[in-house]
Amino acid sequence: MNDRGDIPERLLDIGDRRIEAMDAAGVDLQILSLAPPGNHGLPAREAIALSRDANDRATEAVGRHPTRLRAMTTLPMSDPDAAVAELRRTADVPAHVGIMSYGRSGDRPLDDPAHDELLATAAALGRPVFIHPQIPPNAVRDASHRGFDPTVERALATFGWGWHVEAGLAALRLILRGTFDRHPGLLIVLGHWGEMLLFFLDRIDSLSNVATGLEPSPSPR
Repeated sequence: MNDRGDIPERLLDIGDRRIEAMDAAGVDLQILSLAPPGNHGLPAREAIALSRDANDRATEAVGRHPTRLRAMTTLPMSDPDAAVAELRRTADVPAHVGIMSYGRSGDRPLDDPAHDELLATAAALGRPVFIHPQIPPNAVRDASHRGFDPTVERALATFGWGWHVEAGLAALRLILRGTFDRHPGLLIVLGHWGEMLLFFLDRIDSLSNVATGLEPSPSPR
């Protein structure tokens, strides 16, 4: 296993040491979020408790450094109704400026109709949804990423490729589901060069030839 030095310890610090590191790197403002895999896939009861705890801790951290920190809201996505309730609970908390999510919670994709009220609420509150990469399901890993040294397998399924396909696909599914037509105020955030979607705009636009109810150009422009 690679020696990660003091990185795990530094990731857990959301106080003075983080501010010192920001100062050293010339970072004015940082947005806190629960690190992957978050609470996605946890049973509802555990996810609800973890979300509330994470959000309250983030609020407290921002309160200690209000000019340097903000937070992404953690939601219990395994319980769609509870996710809406938690988002509304934090709606008036200035520390929270967006939502940290993934493309799937268990087997349920973000574009599933069960999440439509949550996405509508996010749009109404002006809370952008950051779609963070996550490791592909085991079936995908078995088909596409196995056959190497375990370290290489995991790298291929995560930062080397799999993470970014998963996140880009989640965004594309939202488009194909007509989510942005129903909720035109909804904003999503993608990292890593748009999780590869930007390089496939021409191919993405061709989906309008087969998908009903889409604008002539469904690509994220």
